[in-house]
Amino acid sequence: MSFVLPETSLNLEILAGPLQGGGPLVRDYLAGAQALAPFYSGHPGDLAAYRRKATEVDARLDGVARAQVAAAIVPLGDAAQHLSRILAGDGYFVTTGQQPALFGGPLYTLYKVLGSIRLAEVLERQLGRPVLALFWIGADDHDWAEANHASLLDSQHYVHRLTVRGDPKAPPIPLSERTWGPGVDSVVDEFVSLLPPSEFRDDVVAHVRAAYTPGSTVAASFTATMELLLRGRRVAMVSSAHPAVRQTAAPVLLREVEGAAAHAAALHRQTARLEAAGYAPQVQLADEASNIMLLGPDGRDRIMRDGDGWRTRRERHGLPGEKLQQMIGAEPDRFSPNVLLRPVVESAVFPTVAYVAGPGELSYFAQLGCLFEAHGILQPVVVARPSVTLVDAKMRRLLGRIGLEPEGVRRPYQELLTEVVRREIPPAAGNALERIRRVLHESYGELMELTAEIDPTLRGPLTAARNWSTVRANEAEKRIVRHMKRRNAILVEQVRKVSASLHPDGAPQERVLSPLPLLARHGPELVAAVEAALDLTPVPVAQWHGPECGGRGG
Repeated sequence: MSFVLPETSLNLEILAGPLQGGGPLVRDYLAGAQALAPFYSGHPGDLAAYRRKATEVDARLDGVARAQVAAAIVPLGDAAQHLSRILAGDGYFVTTGQQPALFGGPLYTLYKVLGSIRLAEVLERQLGRPVLALFWIGADDHDWAEANHASLLDSQHYVHRLTVRGDPKAPPIPLSERTWGPGVDSVVDEFVSLLPPSEFRDDVVAHVRAAYTPGSTVAASFTATMELLLRGRRVAMVSSAHPAVRQTAAPVLLREVEGAAAHAAALHRQTARLEAAGYAPQVQLADEASNIMLLGPDGRDRIMRDGDGWRTRRERHGLPGEKLQQMIGAEPDRFSPNVLLRPVVESAVFPTVAYVAGPGELSYFAQLGCLFEAHGILQPVVVARPSVTLVDAKMRRLLGRIGLEPEGVRRPYQELLTEVVRREIPPAAGNALERIRRVLHESYGELMELTAEIDPTLRGPLTAARNWSTVRANEAEKRIVRHMKRRNAILVEQVRKVSASLHPDGAPQERVLSPLPLLARHGPELVAAVEAALDLTPVPVAQWHGPECGGRGG
């Protein structure tokens, strides 16, 4: 990860660099591995891929088509002029998206949007046309367990996970309709109590108390928080639940119904090819499942193929094929895409040239190229979001005292603590432990050679004895470390604070902590500084020309 310290008054270091985590597919994608070329429309390091996508967008979406969703898009900062030109047919969006969540969700949501803004700036220069970041709020999503919690650190660097308790029997309705309920009041009070005094605290407290009320929907609260965080940034926002979006998306859903079997076969073939290339699919495909969700009296439910007709998965309500198509045309507000079809809908509705993705999204895009093609759309260029770690001055001092860099903290707390404490073992004791291990290895090796002529089968028992003796030596070291932990409470506390700040709950900071406490501490300059630290300039790689959709269906 590269180190960036923008010139600001913040007493804070911003470590920004390529996406961290995500497994072999993500690592290979970032490296430009040719094995992945058949699964994407192009690599983000290939400027020709963006130009190909821009040409496809221009041919498919004129100003009339773009204007259909104009009412759904809200510009922030100075985005209005860019937005006007793009909707008139001159320019493109860099999109990213996220499901709504309490207090703005984890930090990486903010980083995705800021990365989109920076990429839009780069592509605007390269393409010579207006390019604007567009944040898609997944308000159709219904996963309450993902939306109802947030985590923050208190002044002593203990992690607090705040959870809004809801009715466990509540139907899975979209987050655009689900309200927080009375449980949110105590969570807001606890959140406020954990904020330290600062110049910006009152503004954040006022925002939280106004936005997170029992009658507020999850999506509305989240939108308000993102507007606060992105105030002054050149970006636009759109809700997936806006009537204009759902109405414009209806033809995509109708086409999905008409070609459901062929599209499912195309997804299965592409997923099988991905597995044959050595990569695990991000999304497991369910037999007979469509990519369309229906909102009914019992909440949001997936539509399944059932012979020549359809049924809902959970309630098993039957829907003849002709009736389903009539319903989509007449009541588009009741239908939405699932996780696989959503990117296709987004690209069908908006002039999207690139999508900024997290590791999970980047992985499932590898399965979707042929679904895009079945709908007559070229997949956008998928760009990995940046990873960011924030290190304040206190944490930097503690890191120096315990002899670590931030990268070294990315591991379970107990493992980190053991390593740091082990370094404190007196040199003479450490040397003695190493001598014991060396002598055991050498002496047993010599004994095995000397007894080989007596009976070769002695090697097995002697190896077991050597291993047992080594285990006992390691246990002696562990016992020493345990005693040192008890004797060195200050060092233990320093490691605990560093771990909680940079790797809370055993995960990267950006995947756990809420941005609002940091906004309360540092103010809006924090967001500007993170944005300035991000570099989304494409790093050239060999050209890709995928996806390869042999045996196309649709």
